[in-house]
Amino acid sequence: MRRKVCPHCTTAFLTPTRYQDTDIELCQTCGGLWFEKQALNELLAEQTADAGMDYTQRLGNKVGPTDLKCPDCRGVLKHYHLLQDFTLEVDVCAKCEGVWVEHDEVEAVQHSPRLQGALARVNKKTHAGTWLFQFFSHLPVEYNIPPHRTPWVTWALMLLNVLIFASYAAYPALAENTIAQFASRPDLISRGDHLWGLLTSTFLHGNLIHLAGNMYFLWLTGDNLEEALGHWRFLALYLLCGIGASAVSLFFNWGSDIPSLGASGAIAGLFAMYGLWFRHASLTFMVIIYQVKLAPMYYMLIWLGLNFLGMLIGGDGVDYWGHIGGFAVGMIIALLLHRWVIEHNPLVRLMSSPHARLVR
Repeated sequence: MRRKVCPHCTTAFLTPTRYQDTDIELCQTCGGLWFEKQALNELLAEQTADAGMDYTQRLGNKVGPTDLKCPDCRGVLKHYHLLQDFTLEVDVCAKCEGVWVEHDEVEAVQHSPRLQGALARVNKKTHAGTWLFQFFSHLPVEYNIPPHRTPWVTWALMLLNVLIFASYAAYPALAENTIAQFASRPDLISRGDHLWGLLTSTFLHGNLIHLAGNMYFLWLTGDNLEEALGHWRFLALYLLCGIGASAVSLFFNWGSDIPSLGASGAIAGLFAMYGLWFRHASLTFMVIIYQVKLAPMYYMLIWLGLNFLGMLIGGDGVDYWGHIGGFAVGMIIALLLHRWVIEHNPLVRLMSSPHARLVR
C-alpha cells in the first residue's frame, strides 16, 4: 500500500491514528490531519446526532486552488471557507472529497455544525415581529448563541424574585414592612444595622413593571453567562454583583433614609460580563421608530450613559449609583475571568475570532 505524503510538509508521511473515535491520518511533523470524506462526516455526526451528515453541504465559498497535493489522488487541493459566514480556509480535494486540516484549524472543523447554527442565529435580520415587540415593550431583542444546557440557576433566580414579589404585592402594609426590613437602608447599614439588606434588597421590587424589566434582562443575559461559567460559579458572581452594587450605592448615599431595592445592580453586573464576553452577539436598539442591531458593549455603553444622564437630572427615584456600581463590579469580574471563559468555551472563542462574519 502506498504511503501517503503530508500535503504541507511534502516529505513527511502520514500516520494512521484515531481522533475522537474516528480513523484519520496525522502528520507527526506539522500536526495536520487528513480526513477521508466519510471520516469527517462521522466526526461531525457525533456533534449533531445526524447519521446522514455530509460536510460538503456545509462548505462556504471556494476561494481558489492551492499548491498542496491530495494525499490520496495527488490532485490539487482547493481552498474553501469552512462555512458560509466563517472564512477560515480548509483544503478540499474536489475528486475524492478528502479534507486537509491544519493543526490550528481542527477545533473549528470539529465544532462547525454548532458554529453554523450559532452564526445563523446571530445573523438573523430584524423583522416586523421584533419591531413590534420592542416598540411596545421598550425592551431589546437578543441575537446570540443558543444555550446548549438548561440554565437552572437563571430560572431559579427568576422564580424566586417573582415569588417574593407575589408574597407582598397585593398587601400594602406587608409590602411596606417587607421593604423596611429587607431593603438596603444607608442610614441603618452605616450604623451597623440591617447589614443583610445589602443582599436581600436585590430580591425585592417596587412594582410589576420594575420586576418584569429586571427579569427580562436576567433571562436575556443569564442563560448564556450560566453556560459559560457553570451553574454555581454563575450564582456566586450574580450575588457578588448584587452585593457590590448595594455597597457602591451605600457609599454614595451614605446616611440616606431612602431604601434601595431591586435586582438592577446585580443584572448591571451581568450586563458588563455579557458585553465583554459575547462581542459577537447583537441587541436591538430603537432609534425613534428605526430598529438597529448593536454589539452588546455599545448597547451597554448607551445604557450606562443614560444612567449618568439620569443621575444629573435626578428626581425619578432610581438608584443610579447601584446600577453603575453593579456594572463596575461586573466589568472587573469580566476582565479577570475573560481568558478563562474564552479558554473553556470553544464556541464563544470561535464566534469571537476574525473568521466569523457577523451581520448587524
